[in-house]
Amino acid sequence: MESNKTLMVRPWRKIFHCFALLLFCGAAFFFAHQTFASGAVLGRVLDLEGVVGFWTPGEGRGLLSPGMTLRTGTELDLKPESWVVVTMADSTVRKFTGPANITMSQSLEQERGSVLTRLGSALVDMLFAAEQEGSEVVMVTRKKEEGDPGETAAKHVLTLARPAPGASLLEEPTEFEWVQVDGIPLYRVSVYSWDRLMWQGTTSNSSIECPPEECQFEAGADYYWVVEGLIGNSALRSEPAKFKLLPQDIRSELSRTLSDENLPVLSKVGICLSLNLYHKALELADFYLTQRPSADAKGYRLRAEIKGMMGLYQDAFFDYVTASQLSPGN
Repeated sequence: MESNKTLMVRPWRKIFHCFALLLFCGAAFFFAHQTFASGAVLGRVLDLEGVVGFWTPGEGRGLLSPGMTLRTGTELDLKPESWVVVTMADSTVRKFTGPANITMSQSLEQERGSVLTRLGSALVDMLFAAEQEGSEVVMVTRKKEEGDPGETAAKHVLTLARPAPGASLLEEPTEFEWVQVDGIPLYRVSVYSWDRLMWQGTTSNSSIECPPEECQFEAGADYYWVVEGLIGNSALRSEPAKFKLLPQDIRSELSRTLSDENLPVLSKVGICLSLNLYHKALELADFYLTQRPSADAKGYRLRAEIKGMMGLYQDAFFDYVTASQLSPGN
């Protein structure tokens, strides 16, 4: 009797094992599909005009915008009279013109789109490098006092302008600038490497020069600076602003790319923003506006966005207002 029960149980075990195997294979296929859908990055959008839609397997549909990354399997739908400029992983910058349907693939890098310029490998690697989360450095220039009114208001009072928070630089910074605040008579500026205070100085102005012998910056390393507004025994302290100097090979390649007359100015802005070169991007946006035969809402809107990335919200607001006046309803 016991042996009959054993024989009855075994088929059910086989069925269960088969079902588990099928479930495992289905899950493996699903995750493989998701991996393909979110596969290798093949391009980064620099600039576009008109309506350009996209569809990514497993993620859905949407409208393309500057700064977006394009992965394996992403489909682009370019409407008539629309175009998009993309930095490709094969070191080229290409322009795709509508009407057209394009699927991002490895072969696309070689076959489709007019080539505007060719980038160096080091520059391409940096454009497509994933952001690495690093450990934050805590910087204190004085002991925090209980009930200090400046502690909560500091981030809203003091705005660091140059170098902008998170900015990459083409040249070593020799001067630090911030937005001056009425009622603050004296400012204390501190510059840090990841492990030490490099230099500290005070001024009543909205900028200060850092002595070259004290402020020597290594390319690729992260540095920070902080401003404190001194009022009597109190101080309003800004958020720490991180910055770094780009490696020399990247700067050389970028200089060559930005001097290429075949590459549109707004595409150059896109490259600079991808590298967090906010100040250079703003300079190019200003140049774009001076070259327009008439007032250009897109140029003012772009400049406002760059200023917003730099934390210059008041200046950005005025550019947004100008853009809305030039293009009502947008």
